[in-house]
Amino acid sequence: MDRRCGNCGMSAKQLRLVPVRSASAVPGGFTLVELLVVIAIIGVLMGLLLPAVQMAREAARRMTCNNHQRQLALAVLNYESARQKFPVNQIGPGAPRPDGLRQAGFYSWLVPLLPFLEQENVYDRFDRTINNGDGNGFAISASHPNALAASTAIPIFLCPSDTPGDNTLMGSCNPASSSYAGNAGWPSHATGFEGERRAPGRHNGAIPLLRPASPVAWHGGSQVRIKDFLDGTSNTALISERLIQTGTNLAAIRNGDRRLRSMHIVERDQNLPQIMAQFAGSHVDAFESAFVGRSWSSGYTLAAPTYMHVNTPNTLTGHYGSSGSQGNYLIVTSSRHPGGVNLTLADGSTRFVADDIEATVWWAVGGRDDRRPETLSQ
Repeated sequence: MDRRCGNCGMSAKQLRLVPVRSASAVPGGFTLVELLVVIAIIGVLMGLLLPAVQMAREAARRMTCNNHQRQLALAVLNYESARQKFPVNQIGPGAPRPDGLRQAGFYSWLVPLLPFLEQENVYDRFDRTINNGDGNGFAISASHPNALAASTAIPIFLCPSDTPGDNTLMGSCNPASSSYAGNAGWPSHATGFEGERRAPGRHNGAIPLLRPASPVAWHGGSQVRIKDFLDGTSNTALISERLIQTGTNLAAIRNGDRRLRSMHIVERDQNLPQIMAQFAGSHVDAFESAFVGRSWSSGYTLAAPTYMHVNTPNTLTGHYGSSGSQGNYLIVTSSRHPGGVNLTLADGSTRFVADDIEATVWWAVGGRDDRRPETLSQ
């Protein structure tokens, strides 16, 4: 029997063949406009999130850098306690000995510090009876007895925000870099704030300089002790940071980070404001700029882990014509931390120093006996 629908007149068989569309069978998906809106929203969220992530990472790196400096300062203070003097930076070669060999020279102040940083194995690899360089020079070749030790990277010597590069300009052993530098005070030609300091002035930093073969009068020997900090150890800088030069050719050095381009400063006795004023109108010397930070073990003036308190942080570096032989390298503190640099005082406490610190405060913190005990805020 053929049953038909009373409404449409179709048979039951025909009705079964008619497809029925349910609500769930309706095709889904985004329109082009909706897709673009979603992409735009994701882009905005990423734009808001990434800077926050980067800031958090940089804050962590800055804290690690701060901790590195604190450990270095503790090692210096332990060294002073054991030796009754601060470690010395040797800017030149050693003097001849009766047997024709030369005494130790070109060793940075970080080398004698190694045993106090649990790095005895690296320290023992240095032959400290010979110059830390080939012949009378500062370059360290792959065949030098100290090559293995000099090329050993020490993590605590590096700021995580800075990146070392190829250091074969310092010799074929490719010595390892350092981000941290000891306070060498003011240059010899600085007559103080207003000319009150005798010129050439005596060494007034925390890390003394020494040229073994030809002693330099203004260095004042190598005996800096706690008692020599007349302004107090809590008011005198000990360690800060400066960027590592990575340029490997003339163009890269001249066009690289401006804070590593060394400006030629006229070699005459001047007060600190007069010396500072010269930077703006001076010219760059690529050779004087080529070696900054490239070897943590070398005391060679242009590469040594030392700095001076003339220009304020993250500005311009400078040099005199005699910088290499005298140690008068006006290297500026610098970092990739936004807004300033980490600095550690001679009592072991650390600070973050803003780029806009007053020059007079910066000069005072650099001298251990300038009779201006400026205090840096926490």
